[in-house]
Amino acid sequence: MANAIYLIGWVILRLTIGYVYLYALYQNTHDTAARAWLVDHTAYLFPNVSEPLRTEMAKWFALGGMVMMLVGGLSIVLGIEPRGGALMLLVFTAIGVYQHKREREVAMQVAARVQPLIPAAASADFSTVQWSAYSGQLSSGLKNWGLCGIFALIIGLPTGPWVLSDRLASLLK
Repeated sequence: MANAIYLIGWVILRLTIGYVYLYALYQNTHDTAARAWLVDHTAYLFPNVSEPLRTEMAKWFALGGMVMMLVGGLSIVLGIEPRGGALMLLVFTAIGVYQHKREREVAMQVAARVQPLIPAAASADFSTVQWSAYSGQLSSGLKNWGLCGIFALIIGLPTGPWVLSDRLASLLK
């Protein structure tokens, strides 16, 4: 019974982790508007870099992030070097902690610029939107800490059932 729970737990973990990253990849790349949004928001990582270098860096970092999501997600789902996939997603997700911090800062900066334009009657509604954006990015950053922990476990523990290749395990011994 314990072995069955172990097997089911690993399968659920691998499928859900893979799904989270592969679905996010799809959402961020499925059309021109999504890809433009992705590059614009990736540029938040570089607040002190001036244009056009900032946009060029954002394009490359966005591409690198999408490759990490694709390769890492498929690696974990398919059981092909899942430790390597977990390492890729660990790096990607750790950068995401900083990204969500920057998203909060940008949201508050934009809100401060827009607030004087909001009529008094809509002030409470504007505040709701402003703080929802802030708290959404805060919770996303906190979620990334938890995911980093999961990836550290995947890297450090036996990778579970139905793994096709796990050569990286020999490096950890």
